[in-house]
Amino acid sequence: MGHLRLAQPLFLLCLALLPLLGWARSRRKPSAWLLPFAGRWKPPRGVGSGKIAAFCAYGGLALVILALARPVEEKGLLRIPQEGYDILLVLDLSGSMLAEDYERGGRAVSRFEAVQGVVKSFLDKRVADRIGLVAFSGRAYTVSPLTFDHRWLDRQIDRLEVGMIEDGTAIGDAVGLALARLTGREAKEEKRKGKFLILLTDGGNNCGALSPEEAIALSRQKRIPIFTIGAGRLGEGGAPVFDDDGQKVGNEMSSSDLDEDLLRRMADQTGGHYFRALDEGTIRDAFAAIDAEKKVSFPDRPGLVTEELYPYFLTPALLLWGLGLFFSRRRLPA
Repeated sequence: MGHLRLAQPLFLLCLALLPLLGWARSRRKPSAWLLPFAGRWKPPRGVGSGKIAAFCAYGGLALVILALARPVEEKGLLRIPQEGYDILLVLDLSGSMLAEDYERGGRAVSRFEAVQGVVKSFLDKRVADRIGLVAFSGRAYTVSPLTFDHRWLDRQIDRLEVGMIEDGTAIGDAVGLALARLTGREAKEEKRKGKFLILLTDGGNNCGALSPEEAIALSRQKRIPIFTIGAGRLGEGGAPVFDDDGQKVGNEMSSSDLDEDLLRRMADQTGGHYFRALDEGTIRDAFAAIDAEKKVSFPDRPGLVTEELYPYFLTPALLLWGLGLFFSRRRLPA
């Protein structure tokens, strides 16, 4: 079953009127304006059929109100499987990504905090693409394989934290893992427009089994371009210091070890581009440039596939009203 939601939830407020309606009926003689046969739902005291008729009438009204609220099942995005790109995002989670040398709304934010929001905005624009995610620092891990479920991927990005992987910057391993995900069995299920990889890091390769040069050669062999983004400012910047309980207790100065020459080589030798992200705005510009270059035009915009569920409430409502009419004309022994 897909995601369920109410298209008109304000109609549920009408449910609160049902007890008031019952109280009003108990205070005075039923009137015909309530429902055409409402006057028969309160037979002489001790007659059981009246209680059944009233139950059917109020139950039917409750179901009609639920139908008016328009329950909808979201079955997923309507997509065009023969077009679109396969994209692997490769995000650096090393400790240096906590350096607060970016600014948002007059306050300092970390490199990772700035990257998170821009990446999620990028996902929203690529509705026809399958996107996967590899996170790395001292090791590289697959956070998400290629998927059309960008909502789920968005939630995985929210769960990422700097420090969740042992520290270091294994760029070669991360790129190698991303290339494997782009060319593995699950990536060959359907024809795609193309494949590419986006690497965002603020450091230089200092660990891992696969060297960056080997990763470049592998990418060229598979003809997969790498777009690289160098985050953070050159020189020294402030990085937060945390105590044993994870509480921030101050800042310390740390120097950037961004290897721009490596990132340029990776991009130039594989057919991608290198972008320098000095602040949150230039990170956004980098993703916008990649989005513009690797974009597919569609004759029809993909939309959300939904199913209206109100008939499942209206049908039993009509049945209950029919039973109510039947019992309103009968008298059971007291």
